[in-house]
Amino acid sequence: MKVTQEVLDDIKRTTDQWRASDEKRDAGLPTEFPDVKRYDNISYGPAGEENLLDVYTPKDVTQSVPTIIDIHGGGNVYGSKELYQHYCLGWARHGFGVVNFNYRLAPQTIFPGALKDTALVAKWVADHGQDYHLDTNNVFIIGDSAGGTLAYQYLTAYANPKYRKALGLVSSGQLVVRGGALNSGFYFVKRSGAITPDSLMSTYFTPEMMQKYDQELHTENYVTPDFPPVYVLTANHDFLHDEGVRFDQFLLDHHLAHRFASFGTESDPREHVFQLNQRDAVAAKANQQQGEFFRSLFV
Repeated sequence: MKVTQEVLDDIKRTTDQWRASDEKRDAGLPTEFPDVKRYDNISYGPAGEENLLDVYTPKDVTQSVPTIIDIHGGGNVYGSKELYQHYCLGWARHGFGVVNFNYRLAPQTIFPGALKDTALVAKWVADHGQDYHLDTNNVFIIGDSAGGTLAYQYLTAYANPKYRKALGLVSSGQLVVRGGALNSGFYFVKRSGAITPDSLMSTYFTPEMMQKYDQELHTENYVTPDFPPVYVLTANHDFLHDEGVRFDQFLLDHHLAHRFASFGTESDPREHVFQLNQRDAVAAKANQQQGEFFRSLFV
């Protein structure tokens, strides 16, 4: 698929708006805490700045701490670990070791490039986590929006070697994933009308890749009983609210362990990926509930 200048201009216009909104939300938030140790700009793959990760852990830990791998959102065309550091530092302040990473973005990278990067990060954690006191036996995958799609696909590949092989993903080695959190995600890529030719996501899920990976993009067909337990989160004014409801029903129909929650009321609504807001009490409640969900899965 040839990306036109019109599409590139649309991506820039849209991502500039997203960036302004994100920076306004996070303005003034600290990037250092006395109770958190951070390790920045660690290479996990061959793609330069797009394959860098940060690790945040509770300070002065001497024993391994449960690990979160966070996958940022942004429609596959936007986002970075810098934009997600505040959210991820919040998890570290609540006792988790957190891996916060960049992955390759569209239109320069198409499906399954970002998913391959996610698998590389998991392999890096398996190989190097102990150097940072990360517990590789208690790992949790979080993703929001497009990152929720990546998290869902990665969890499916983790539990199903056939799916992993079909997409050419590296194995996560000795990593043990206990569960995940899928926040405001997009789960049924091949649902009729889900990705239109003029959408930003079509620069990642290109028509050629949609055809080439026609079967694999029906991720639901590769979900096995080994799929890890997940907390599925949405909000009453989330534009992907109904997608979360569909996925909840899919998990119910397949008797897969999960929790579903929608936050916000008509008088006090919440929007897409509200849980990233470190100043919002409802976001704090949602994140606390996800943390309790993870802790119930510790081994």
